[in-house]
Amino acid sequence: MMPKGLVLFGYDKPNRYSWSILMGYLESDSILMEQYSFIPLPFHLYKSHLHKEYFKKIDFTQFDFIILAFSFLSAQIPQYEEFINEYKRFFNKIHPKIITVAGGPHAAASPEELVKFKIDFIIPDEGEYAFSSLLHLLLKKPKEIINTTSVPGLARGYPKYVPATKPNLVEIGKYPPFSKKFRLFGPIEISRGCPFRCKFCQTGNRADKMRHASVENIVKWVKLASEIKFDKVWFLSPNSFGYGSKNGVTPNIDAIYSLLSKIKAISAIKGIFFGTFPSEVRPESVTRDVLEVISPFVTNRKILIGAQSASDRLLRSIQRGHTFEQVKKAISLLTEYKFNIELDFIFGLPGENSEDIQDNIKFFNEILDGKYKNVKIHTHTFMPLPGTPFSDEPIGKIDHEILKIIGKLAKDGKAFGEHLSQAGLVQNRYSKK
Repeated sequence: MMPKGLVLFGYDKPNRYSWSILMGYLESDSILMEQYSFIPLPFHLYKSHLHKEYFKKIDFTQFDFIILAFSFLSAQIPQYEEFINEYKRFFNKIHPKIITVAGGPHAAASPEELVKFKIDFIIPDEGEYAFSSLLHLLLKKPKEIINTTSVPGLARGYPKYVPATKPNLVEIGKYPPFSKKFRLFGPIEISRGCPFRCKFCQTGNRADKMRHASVENIVKWVKLASEIKFDKVWFLSPNSFGYGSKNGVTPNIDAIYSLLSKIKAISAIKGIFFGTFPSEVRPESVTRDVLEVISPFVTNRKILIGAQSASDRLLRSIQRGHTFEQVKKAISLLTEYKFNIELDFIFGLPGENSEDIQDNIKFFNEILDGKYKNVKIHTHTFMPLPGTPFSDEPIGKIDHEILKIIGKLAKDGKAFGEHLSQAGLVQNRYSKK
Protein backbone atom coordinates (compact mmCIF):
# COMPACT_ATOMS: atom_id res chain seq x y z
CA MET A 1 0.00 0.00 0.00
CA MET A 2 1.41 3.37 -1.01
CA PRO A 3 1.95 5.99 1.71
CA LYS A 4 -0.19 9.09 2.03
CA GLY A 5 1.32 12.56 2.13
CA LEU A 6 0.08 16.02 3.05
CA VAL A 7 1.40 19.12 1.29
CA LEU A 8 0.97 22.37 3.22
CA PHE A 9 1.95 25.22 0.92
CA GLY A 10 2.57 28.84 1.86
CA TYR A 11 -0.02 30.84 -0.04
CA ASP A 12 0.24 34.63 -0.04
CA LYS A 13 -0.65 37.42 -2.46
CA PRO A 14 2.81 37.61 -4.13
CA ASN A 15 2.91 33.80 -4.56
CA ARG A 16 -0.63 33.00 -5.59
CA TYR A 17 -0.03 32.99 -9.35
CA SER A 18 2.84 30.50 -9.02
CA TRP A 19 0.77 28.14 -6.92
CA SER A 20 -2.25 28.40 -9.23
CA ILE A 21 -0.09 27.34 -12.18
CA LEU A 22 1.74 24.62 -10.23
CA MET A 23 -1.43 23.12 -8.79
CA GLY A 24 -3.03 23.14 -12.24
CA TYR A 25 -0.10 21.05 -13.44
CA LEU A 26 -0.22 18.63 -10.48
CA GLU A 27 -3.96 18.23 -10.84
CA SER A 28 -3.41 16.38 -14.11
CA ASP A 29 -1.47 13.61 -12.29
CA SER A 30 -3.96 11.03 -11.00
CA ILE A 31 -1.42 9.26 -8.75
CA LEU A 32 -0.49 12.46 -6.92
CA MET A 33 -4.14 13.41 -6.53
CA GLU A 34 -4.83 9.98 -5.01
CA GLN A 35 -1.86 9.82 -2.64
CA TYR A 36 -1.59 13.45 -1.50
CA SER A 37 -3.77 16.03 0.14
CA PHE A 38 -2.96 19.69 -0.55
CA ILE A 39 -3.86 22.50 1.84
CA PRO A 40 -2.89 26.18 1.47
CA LEU A 41 -1.17 27.71 4.49
CA PRO A 42 -2.15 31.41 4.64
CA PHE A 43 0.84 33.63 5.32
CA HIS A 44 -1.08 35.73 7.81
CA LEU A 45 -1.10 32.72 10.11
CA TYR A 46 2.67 33.02 10.42
CA LYS A 47 2.34 35.87 12.89
CA SER A 48 -0.82 34.86 14.63
CA HIS A 49 -2.16 32.50 17.27
CA LEU A 50 -4.78 31.50 14.68
CA HIS A 51 -2.54 28.73 13.36
CA LYS A 52 -3.43 26.55 16.35
CA GLU A 53 -7.13 26.78 15.58
CA TYR A 54 -6.42 26.28 11.89
CA PHE A 55 -4.47 23.06 12.41
CA LYS A 56 -7.02 21.63 14.83
CA LYS A 57 -9.17 21.01 11.75
CA ILE A 58 -6.56 18.68 10.23
CA ASP A 59 -6.15 15.04 11.24
CA PHE A 60 -2.39 14.71 10.80
CA THR A 61 -2.38 11.07 11.93
CA GLN A 62 -3.81 9.93 8.59
CA PHE A 63 -0.62 10.96 6.77
CA ASP A 64 2.72 9.15 6.60
CA PHE A 65 4.64 12.40 6.09
CA ILE A 66 4.04 16.13 5.77
CA ILE A 67 5.62 18.45 3.21
CA LEU A 68 5.95 22.16 3.97
CA ALA A 69 6.32 23.81 0.56
CA PHE A 70 7.07 27.47 -0.03
CA SER A 71 7.57 29.76 -3.00
CA PHE A 72 8.83 33.17 -1.97
CA LEU A 73 10.29 36.45 -3.06
CA SER A 74 13.53 37.77 -1.63
CA ALA A 75 11.49 40.37 0.27
CA GLN A 76 9.65 37.56 2.08
CA ILE A 77 12.78 35.98 3.57
CA PRO A 78 12.42 37.78 6.95
CA GLN A 79 8.82 36.57 7.15
CA TYR A 80 9.79 33.01 6.31
CA GLU A 81 12.69 33.10 8.81
CA GLU A 82 10.32 34.21 11.54
CA PHE A 83 7.92 31.42 10.63
CA ILE A 84 10.65 28.77 10.78
CA ASN A 85 11.98 30.01 14.11
CA GLU A 86 8.55 30.29 15.70
CA TYR A 87 6.83 27.16 14.44
CA LYS A 88 9.58 24.62 13.83
CA ARG A 89 8.99 22.84 17.12
CA PHE A 90 5.25 23.09 16.63
CA PHE A 91 5.39 21.12 13.38
CA ASN A 92 7.75 18.56 14.88
CA LYS A 93 5.12 17.94 17.55
CA ILE A 94 2.29 17.32 15.12
CA HIS A 95 4.19 14.78 13.00
CA PRO A 96 7.53 12.91 13.15
CA LYS A 97 8.22 13.17 9.40
CA ILE A 98 8.41 16.75 8.17
CA ILE A 99 9.91 17.53 4.75
CA THR A 100 10.61 21.09 3.58
CA VAL A 101 10.72 22.29 -0.03
CA ALA A 102 11.39 25.81 -1.32
CA GLY A 103 11.13 27.42 -4.73
CA GLY A 104 10.34 30.78 -6.27
CA PRO A 105 12.45 33.81 -7.24
CA HIS A 106 14.71 33.75 -4.18
CA ALA A 107 15.42 30.04 -4.53
CA ALA A 108 16.29 30.66 -8.17
CA ALA A 109 18.70 33.45 -7.37
CA SER A 110 20.33 32.23 -4.13
CA PRO A 111 19.57 28.53 -3.62
CA GLU A 112 22.56 27.92 -1.33
CA GLU A 113 21.37 30.60 1.09
CA LEU A 114 18.31 28.51 1.89
CA VAL A 115 20.43 25.73 3.38
CA LYS A 116 20.77 27.76 6.59
CA PHE A 117 17.02 27.30 7.10
CA LYS A 118 17.55 23.51 6.94
CA ILE A 119 15.33 23.19 3.88
CA ASP A 120 15.52 19.65 2.51
CA PHE A 121 14.91 20.30 -1.18
CA ILE A 122 15.29 23.43 -3.30
CA ILE A 123 13.81 24.06 -6.74
CA PRO A 124 15.83 26.91 -8.28
CA ASP A 125 14.04 27.02 -11.63
CA GLU A 126 10.64 26.16 -13.08
CA GLY A 127 8.88 23.94 -10.60
CA GLU A 128 6.35 21.85 -12.47
CA TYR A 129 8.52 18.87 -13.41
CA ALA A 130 10.90 18.95 -10.43
CA PHE A 131 8.20 19.26 -7.77
CA SER A 132 5.96 16.57 -9.24
CA SER A 133 8.95 14.22 -9.63
CA LEU A 134 9.92 14.82 -6.00
CA LEU A 135 6.38 14.03 -4.83
CA HIS A 136 6.51 10.73 -6.71
CA LEU A 137 9.91 9.84 -5.22
CA LEU A 138 8.74 10.57 -1.68
CA LEU A 139 6.04 7.94 -2.12
CA LYS A 140 8.78 5.36 -2.70
CA LYS A 141 11.69 6.30 -0.44
CA PRO A 142 12.61 8.51 2.53
CA LYS A 143 13.97 11.99 1.89
CA GLU A 144 17.47 11.09 3.14
CA ILE A 145 18.25 8.67 0.30
CA ILE A 146 16.74 10.57 -2.62
CA ASN A 147 19.41 11.32 -5.23
CA THR A 148 18.50 14.82 -6.39
CA THR A 149 20.92 14.70 -9.33
CA SER A 150 18.59 12.16 -10.94
CA VAL A 151 15.78 14.73 -11.01
CA PRO A 152 16.33 17.60 -13.47
CA GLY A 153 15.92 20.94 -11.71
CA LEU A 154 15.99 19.63 -8.11
CA ALA A 155 18.70 20.62 -5.61
CA ARG A 156 19.50 19.09 -2.23
CA GLY A 157 19.44 21.59 0.59
CA TYR A 158 20.04 20.31 4.12
CA PRO A 159 22.38 18.82 5.33
CA LYS A 160 24.71 19.51 2.39
CA TYR A 161 23.89 21.56 -0.67
CA VAL A 162 23.94 19.69 -3.98
CA PRO A 163 23.23 21.94 -6.99
CA ALA A 164 20.38 21.17 -9.32
CA THR A 165 20.98 19.81 -12.79
CA LYS A 166 19.47 21.53 -15.82
CA PRO A 167 15.67 21.56 -15.47
CA ASN A 168 13.12 20.01 -17.77
CA LEU A 169 10.95 22.84 -19.09
CA VAL A 170 7.25 22.26 -19.58
CA GLU A 171 5.35 23.25 -22.67
CA ILE A 172 3.63 26.52 -21.75
CA GLY A 173 -0.13 26.16 -22.00
CA LYS A 174 -0.21 22.38 -22.22
CA TYR A 175 -1.56 22.10 -18.67
CA PRO A 176 -4.27 24.22 -17.02
CA PRO A 177 -2.84 27.48 -15.63
CA PHE A 178 -5.18 27.28 -12.65
CA SER A 179 -6.54 24.59 -10.36
CA LYS A 180 -10.21 23.78 -10.70
CA LYS A 181 -9.98 21.08 -8.02
CA PHE A 182 -8.41 23.33 -5.38
CA ARG A 183 -10.11 26.55 -6.46
CA LEU A 184 -6.85 28.37 -7.08
CA PHE A 185 -7.26 30.84 -9.90
CA GLY A 186 -5.15 33.55 -11.45
CA PRO A 187 -4.33 35.17 -14.78
CA ILE A 188 -3.90 32.89 -17.79
CA GLU A 189 -0.18 32.47 -18.47
CA ILE A 190 0.47 33.18 -22.16
CA SER A 191 4.26 33.67 -22.14
CA ARG A 192 7.22 32.89 -19.89
CA GLY A 193 10.81 34.17 -19.95
CA CYS A 194 12.40 37.40 -21.15
CA PRO A 195 15.11 38.12 -23.77
CA PHE A 196 16.39 41.23 -21.94
CA ARG A 197 19.03 41.55 -19.24
CA CYS A 198 17.89 44.49 -17.14
CA LYS A 199 20.42 44.69 -14.32
CA PHE A 200 17.78 45.03 -11.58
CA CYS A 201 15.46 42.21 -12.68
CA GLN A 202 15.55 38.48 -11.94
CA THR A 203 13.31 37.37 -14.82
CA GLY A 204 15.59 38.20 -17.74
CA ASN A 205 18.65 36.97 -15.89
CA ARG A 206 17.07 33.50 -15.55
CA ALA A 207 15.56 32.80 -18.98
CA ASP A 208 17.01 34.13 -22.22
CA LYS A 209 13.93 33.92 -24.42
CA MET A 210 10.16 33.96 -24.29
CA ARG A 211 8.12 30.79 -24.66
CA HIS A 212 4.50 31.16 -25.66
CA ALA A 213 1.40 29.09 -25.10
CA SER A 214 -0.53 28.29 -28.26
CA VAL A 215 -3.72 30.18 -29.01
CA GLU A 216 -5.61 26.89 -29.02
CA ASN A 217 -4.48 25.94 -25.52
CA ILE A 218 -5.13 29.40 -24.08
CA VAL A 219 -8.65 29.44 -25.52
CA LYS A 220 -9.25 25.94 -24.13
CA TRP A 221 -8.40 27.05 -20.59
CA VAL A 222 -10.41 30.26 -20.87
CA LYS A 223 -13.42 28.18 -21.93
CA LEU A 224 -12.89 25.93 -18.91
CA ALA A 225 -12.69 28.99 -16.65
CA SER A 226 -15.93 30.30 -18.13
CA GLU A 227 -17.63 26.99 -17.35
CA ILE A 228 -16.62 27.49 -13.71
CA LYS A 229 -18.50 30.82 -13.89
CA PHE A 230 -15.52 33.13 -14.45
CA ASP A 231 -16.53 35.89 -16.84
CA LYS A 232 -13.36 38.01 -16.95
CA VAL A 233 -9.85 37.07 -18.07
CA TRP A 234 -6.43 38.53 -17.29
CA PHE A 235 -3.10 37.36 -18.66
CA LEU A 236 0.35 36.66 -17.25
CA SER A 237 3.33 37.67 -19.41
CA PRO A 238 6.58 39.66 -19.14
CA ASN A 239 5.37 41.66 -22.17
CA SER A 240 1.82 41.00 -23.32
CA PHE A 241 2.30 42.86 -26.61
CA GLY A 242 5.18 40.45 -27.28
CA TYR A 243 2.85 37.44 -27.28
CA GLY A 244 3.78 35.07 -30.11
CA SER A 245 6.80 37.19 -31.01
CA LYS A 246 10.05 35.49 -31.99
CA ASN A 247 12.17 38.16 -30.29
CA GLY A 248 9.78 38.96 -27.45
CA VAL A 249 9.42 42.59 -28.55
CA THR A 250 8.05 42.98 -32.07
CA PRO A 251 4.31 42.33 -31.87
CA ASN A 252 3.00 39.28 -33.69
CA ILE A 253 -0.16 40.93 -34.93
CA ASP A 254 -1.71 37.74 -36.28
CA ALA A 255 -1.16 35.85 -33.01
CA ILE A 256 -2.59 38.66 -30.87
CA TYR A 257 -5.61 39.04 -33.14
CA SER A 258 -6.25 35.30 -33.15
CA LEU A 259 -5.97 35.13 -29.35
CA LEU A 260 -8.24 38.06 -28.53
CA SER A 261 -10.85 37.42 -31.23
CA LYS A 262 -11.29 33.78 -30.20
CA ILE A 263 -11.61 34.68 -26.53
CA LYS A 264 -14.08 37.43 -27.41
CA ALA A 265 -16.16 34.80 -29.20
CA ILE A 266 -16.66 32.91 -25.91
CA SER A 267 -20.10 34.19 -24.93
CA ALA A 268 -19.59 33.78 -21.18
CA ILE A 269 -16.52 36.05 -21.15
CA LYS A 270 -17.59 39.62 -20.47
CA GLY A 271 -14.19 41.22 -19.88
CA ILE A 272 -10.74 40.85 -21.48
CA PHE A 273 -7.83 42.61 -19.73
CA PHE A 274 -4.70 42.71 -21.89
CA GLY A 275 -1.65 44.94 -21.42
CA THR A 276 -2.44 45.66 -17.80
CA PHE A 277 -1.19 44.09 -14.54
CA PRO A 278 0.19 41.43 -14.34
CA SER A 279 1.26 41.63 -17.97
CA GLU A 280 2.90 45.00 -18.52
CA VAL A 281 4.10 46.20 -21.89
CA ARG A 282 7.50 47.27 -23.14
CA PRO A 283 7.31 50.75 -24.70
CA GLU A 284 8.86 49.73 -28.02
CA SER A 285 6.16 47.06 -28.40
CA VAL A 286 3.46 49.74 -28.54
CA THR A 287 2.72 50.20 -32.24
CA ARG A 288 -0.22 51.50 -34.22
CA ASP A 289 -0.83 48.02 -35.61
CA VAL A 290 -1.09 46.38 -32.21
CA LEU A 291 -3.41 49.09 -30.88
CA GLU A 292 -5.65 48.70 -33.93
CA VAL A 293 -5.85 44.98 -33.17
CA ILE A 294 -6.51 45.10 -29.42
CA SER A 295 -8.88 48.09 -29.27
CA PRO A 296 -12.06 46.27 -30.38
CA PHE A 297 -11.52 43.41 -27.93
CA VAL A 298 -10.06 44.65 -24.63
CA THR A 299 -12.11 45.87 -21.70
CA ASN A 300 -9.30 47.77 -20.00
CA ARG A 301 -8.69 51.36 -21.07
CA LYS A 302 -5.40 51.47 -19.19
CA ILE A 303 -2.03 50.11 -20.31
CA LEU A 304 0.90 49.50 -17.95
CA ILE A 305 4.36 50.31 -19.37
CA GLY A 306 7.76 49.67 -17.82
CA ALA A 307 9.58 52.99 -18.24
CA GLN A 308 11.83 52.90 -15.11
CA SER A 309 13.49 56.29 -15.77
CA ALA A 310 13.22 59.41 -17.94
CA SER A 311 17.01 59.43 -18.34
CA ASP A 312 18.41 57.82 -21.48
CA ARG A 313 21.82 57.64 -19.85
CA LEU A 314 20.45 55.64 -16.93
CA LEU A 315 18.31 53.44 -19.20
CA ARG A 316 21.48 52.49 -21.08
CA SER A 317 23.35 51.90 -17.83
CA ILE A 318 20.75 49.47 -16.49
CA GLN A 319 20.44 47.75 -19.90
CA ARG A 320 16.75 48.40 -20.40
CA GLY A 321 17.04 48.15 -24.17
CA HIS A 322 14.81 51.14 -24.97
CA THR A 323 14.97 54.94 -24.87
CA PHE A 324 12.72 57.44 -23.13
CA GLU A 325 11.76 58.77 -26.54
CA GLN A 326 10.19 55.36 -27.17
CA VAL A 327 8.26 55.76 -23.92
CA LYS A 328 6.92 59.13 -25.08
CA LYS A 329 6.05 57.70 -28.49
CA ALA A 330 4.10 54.92 -26.76
CA ILE A 331 2.27 57.53 -24.65
CA SER A 332 1.36 59.47 -27.80
CA LEU A 333 0.00 56.40 -29.59
CA LEU A 334 -1.95 55.17 -26.58
CA THR A 335 -3.43 58.63 -26.10
CA GLU A 336 -4.53 58.65 -29.73
CA TYR A 337 -6.35 55.37 -29.12
CA LYS A 338 -7.91 56.76 -25.93
CA PHE A 339 -5.99 54.61 -23.45
CA ASN A 340 -4.78 55.79 -20.06
CA ILE A 341 -1.20 54.94 -19.17
CA GLU A 342 0.55 53.79 -16.00
CA LEU A 343 4.34 54.10 -16.08
CA ASP A 344 6.59 52.10 -13.77
CA PHE A 345 9.46 54.23 -12.41
CA ILE A 346 12.28 53.05 -10.14
CA PHE A 347 14.04 55.61 -7.93
CA GLY A 348 17.53 55.29 -6.48
CA LEU A 349 18.87 52.95 -9.16
CA PRO A 350 22.62 52.25 -8.91
CA GLY A 351 24.57 54.93 -10.72
CA GLU A 352 21.71 57.43 -10.69
CA ASN A 353 23.13 60.97 -10.71
CA SER A 354 21.74 64.48 -10.39
CA GLU A 355 21.16 64.80 -14.15
CA ASP A 356 19.13 61.58 -14.18
CA ILE A 357 17.06 62.90 -11.29
CA GLN A 358 16.45 66.17 -13.13
CA ASP A 359 15.27 64.25 -16.19
CA ASN A 360 12.66 62.54 -14.01
CA ILE A 361 11.63 65.81 -12.38
CA LYS A 362 11.25 67.50 -15.77
CA PHE A 363 8.92 64.75 -16.98
CA PHE A 364 6.93 64.74 -13.73
CA ASN A 365 6.48 68.51 -13.97
CA GLU A 366 5.10 68.05 -17.47
CA ILE A 367 2.50 65.70 -16.00
CA LEU A 368 1.64 68.26 -13.32
CA ASP A 369 1.35 70.98 -15.97
CA GLY A 370 -1.21 68.94 -17.89
CA LYS A 371 0.88 67.88 -20.88
CA TYR A 372 0.17 64.21 -20.15
CA LYS A 373 -3.34 64.20 -18.71
CA ASN A 374 -3.80 60.44 -19.04
CA VAL A 375 -0.48 59.37 -17.43
CA LYS A 376 -0.05 58.06 -13.88
CA ILE A 377 3.27 57.09 -12.27
CA HIS A 378 3.61 53.76 -10.44
CA THR A 379 6.46 54.39 -8.02
CA HIS A 380 9.16 51.99 -6.85
CA THR A 381 12.46 52.26 -4.99
CA PHE A 382 15.37 50.16 -6.18
CA MET A 383 15.76 46.96 -4.17
CA PRO A 384 18.73 44.66 -4.84
CA LEU A 385 17.64 41.19 -5.86
CA PRO A 386 19.80 38.06 -5.67
CA GLY A 387 20.91 36.68 -9.01
CA THR A 388 21.02 40.06 -10.73
CA PRO A 389 24.03 42.24 -11.66
CA PHE A 390 22.82 44.71 -9.01
CA SER A 391 22.52 42.11 -6.24
CA ASP A 392 25.30 43.63 -4.12
CA GLU A 393 24.14 47.24 -4.47
CA PRO A 394 22.52 49.03 -1.51
CA ILE A 395 18.80 49.75 -1.36
CA GLY A 396 18.04 52.90 -3.33
CA LYS A 397 17.80 56.31 -1.73
CA ILE A 398 15.14 58.68 -3.01
CA ASP A 399 16.22 62.24 -3.70
CA HIS A 400 14.28 64.77 -1.59
CA GLU A 401 13.17 66.68 -4.70
CA ILE A 402 11.75 63.47 -6.14
CA LEU A 403 9.88 62.85 -2.87
CA LYS A 404 8.39 66.34 -3.05
CA ILE A 405 7.19 66.09 -6.63
CA ILE A 406 5.85 62.55 -6.16
CA GLY A 407 3.88 63.93 -3.22
CA LYS A 408 2.36 66.55 -5.51
CA LEU A 409 1.58 63.95 -8.16
CA ALA A 410 -0.02 61.67 -5.58
CA LYS A 411 -2.16 64.55 -4.30
CA ASP A 412 -3.42 65.05 -7.85
CA GLY A 413 -4.08 61.33 -8.27
CA LYS A 414 -1.16 61.03 -10.69
CA ALA A 415 1.15 58.75 -8.68
CA PHE A 416 0.89 55.74 -6.40
CA GLY A 417 3.12 52.92 -5.21
CA GLU A 418 5.29 51.47 -2.46
CA HIS A 419 8.41 53.59 -2.92
CA LEU A 420 8.35 54.76 0.70
CA SER A 421 8.14 51.27 2.22
CA GLN A 422 10.71 49.89 -0.23
CA ALA A 423 13.10 52.67 0.75
CA GLY A 424 12.56 51.87 4.42
CA LEU A 425 10.87 55.20 5.09
CA VAL A 426 7.71 53.45 6.29
CA GLN A 427 7.13 49.86 7.42
CA ASN A 428 6.48 47.32 4.67
CA ARG A 429 4.20 44.30 4.86
CA TYR A 430 7.10 41.84 5.12
CA SER A 431 8.88 43.59 7.99
CA LYS A 432 9.08 42.00 11.40
CA LYS A 433 6.78 43.81 13.77
